[in-house]
Amino acid sequence: MFVKKILPIMILILYLAGMLAGCRFETKPAAQTRTIVDQLGRTVEIPARVDRIVVLPMPLPSIIYALDGGGEKVVGMHPTARAAVEKSLLGTLALELKDIPTSFVKQEFTVNLEELLKLQPDVVFQWDHQKEEIEKIEKAGIPVIAIRYGTQEDLEGWLEIIGDVLGKQERAAQIIAYHHRTIEYIKAKTAGISPEKRPRVLYLYNEQLRTAGKGTYNHFWIETTGARNVAESISGWGNANMEQILAWNPEIIYISNFCELQPEDLYGNKLKGQDWSQISAVKNKRVYKIPLAGYRWDPPSVESPLMLKWLAKLHHPDLFVEYSVAKELKDFYASFYGYDLSLEKAFQIVHPVVE
Repeated sequence: MFVKKILPIMILILYLAGMLAGCRFETKPAAQTRTIVDQLGRTVEIPARVDRIVVLPMPLPSIIYALDGGGEKVVGMHPTARAAVEKSLLGTLALELKDIPTSFVKQEFTVNLEELLKLQPDVVFQWDHQKEEIEKIEKAGIPVIAIRYGTQEDLEGWLEIIGDVLGKQERAAQIIAYHHRTIEYIKAKTAGISPEKRPRVLYLYNEQLRTAGKGTYNHFWIETTGARNVAESISGWGNANMEQILAWNPEIIYISNFCELQPEDLYGNKLKGQDWSQISAVKNKRVYKIPLAGYRWDPPSVESPLMLKWLAKLHHPDLFVEYSVAKELKDFYASFYGYDLSLEKAFQIVHPVVE
């Protein structure tokens, strides 16, 4: 009698337990992944949903912000990138980026693996030439997406890849289209300028007279905006000397935002062992510090179209009278960062001399 009474209860308990087990299985599916092709041509398996990103290439935090509408997914970055954030508009837009850990970076772009693992990244972005670092990080179980530095096409590849990682492909396409429109517009306006009317330009990276020659992004933006790179005989990056610079006699000098050097240092001939007093750009007060807005405008970035418009206006002010660089900056921030930048602040960033 007891067995007959207890048997239906046991069957019911087993049935409910089976249903609950089934429910647990349905609400906790196996982790899903997807693949991304990086700029080394590797197929990288990443989580279907990426919430924690570590970026070693320095221009990427501002790109992530522009694509994702925030910086919350960045959990680690290069210390040089964070130093730019602290001084830039990005630090105003995304306060969370000011406290992002950087101590996992040891030297250049190498990492302390133990510190990196503490950040629990879903994915790490690294430069393509850091192959040993990529292998080291991937052996620890973290997917690494390699990106390549150097050309406008590489930059557009960054936008496409990051757009895929974030699920913001349409946004990436909009920004790339803006880049294309800007480049085409400037090239069309400068196409008929004869070589002798294209100003001679020197890009000065630091006090050691490091500069950028052919094959660099800096050479691209000089030529695209209707000027001539006096250092075009240099392949890639190299160091010049004062004798060379005097022979080149640049009409315009751009000082990198990666160094502390200012135009006043050249105007006042303050650099020991260097005489800038006879250089055309110095005599005519045509030395400019490259702006820092969301990021430094020297390297390729999401804001590169603004750099091109700033340069074009400086190179050929009579040809580009139809726009204000400050207004362009203000409009860009409204469109791509969702931020109402004051015109006064925009003027401060691009320097009033441009207008």
